Amino acid sequence: MMLPAFFAALLAVSLAQTAVNQFPDGFLLGAATSAYQIEGAWNESESIWDYMFHEQPIYTTDGANGDVACDSYHKYEEDVQMLKAINATAYRFSISWSRVLPKGDLSVINQPGIDYYNNLINELLANGIQPVVTMYHWDLPQALQYLGGWVNEIMVDYFADYAKLLFDNYGDRVKWWITFNEPVMIVWGYAIAGVPPGLPATGVGDYLATHTLVKAHARVWHLYDEQYRATQNGSVGMTFSSLHYEPYTNSTEDIEATERQRQFKIPLDQSAAGFRKILNWLVAEYPGYPIFVSENGLGNDGSVGLNDTDRVEYFAAFLPALLQAVNLDNVPVVGYTCWSLMDNLEWQLGYS
Repeated sequence: MMLPAFFAALLAVSLAQTAVNQFPDGFLLGAATSAYQIEGAWNESESIWDYMFHEQPIYTTDGANGDVACDSYHKYEEDVQMLKAINATAYRFSISWSRVLPKGDLSVINQPGIDYYNNLINELLANGIQPVVTMYHWDLPQALQYLGGWVNEIMVDYFADYAKLLFDNYGDRVKWWITFNEPVMIVWGYAIAGVPPGLPATGVGDYLATHTLVKAHARVWHLYDEQYRATQNGSVGMTFSSLHYEPYTNSTEDIEATERQRQFKIPLDQSAAGFRKILNWLVAEYPGYPIFVSENGLGNDGSVGLNDTDRVEYFAAFLPALLQAVNLDNVPVVGYTCWSLMDNLEWQLGYS
C-alpha cells in the first residue's frame, strides 16, 4: 500500500531520532478539509458558492461545482478511516452554516444537518482523532447574502447566533474552534467578480466586510470566554493565510511597505526558509499565543499520478522547517494539519 505523500515525508523526517526532529508530546498532527469542497449534498442547503456556480458557471472550470464533490456527507465514515489509516491525531474540517441553519438564522434548524456533524465528531473521537472545527470556510448561506452579506453589520448578530448553536451542540466534545478561514479571501468577494458573492466594490466593499468580520470574531470569542470556556475548556482562534514577504531593498520605504503587506495578510511562504520565518515573525509580533498550522500543502494537476514525488519533496522540506521552529526557536506550535485529506474541489479551478 502506497503511503500518502505527507506521511511518506514524515517517515523520512523522523528516521533519525534526535531532539530537533521529533514532535513534542501531545502535538496534533493530521489533515484538513472544508465543507463545500468535500461534502456534496448541496440541495440540503444553499450557500453563496452553490448560487454562483449554478447561476454563473462561467466562473468554474468545465462547469465543475460542489454538488457532489467527494460525497463526504454520505461517506464521512470512510473519511475517518482514511485518517485512522495514516495515524492522524487531528482532523480540521468546517461546518456548513447553511446545512444547520438553511435560512442563516435560528428560524429554521435543520436537525439532519446537526446530526451529520454530531456523527462525524463522535466517529472521530471513537478513533482517537481530535476534531478541529472551522465555523466559516467561505460558504455563507445565500439567504443572508440577500441582506448584503458581510458588508452588513447585522451579520455580527447572525454569526453569534450560529456560533452559539455550535457551542451548544458540539462544544462538549470540540476543544478547538476556528471562527473564520482566511478572511482575506472572504473579503475578496466584495472587491472582485468571480469570488462569491462577486460584488466588485474594491476599496469599499472589502473594507466594510473586513470591519464586520473583525467584530464578528470578537463577539464570538467573548461569547465563548464568558459563557462556555469554564465548562467546555476549549480555544477559539482564526485562520490566516498569506505569503512571506521580504523588502526589495533596505530602504525605509520598502521595509515599511513589506510590513504593511504582512499586517494586511498575516504572512505562508512557498519556501521552507520562509515557513520558519513566518512562524518566528508571528510569535514575535503576537507573543503568548499558541499557533496551529491549519493548512499546508502542495497542489498539482494530477498529471504525475500517484507517484507524486513533488509533494513528498514539499513536505520533506517543510516539516523539518516546522520542527526547527518548534525545537530550536521555541515557537509554540501546537498542531499541524496538511492540506488536504483527499483530492477535492479546488473552488473555481474545479477538479483540474
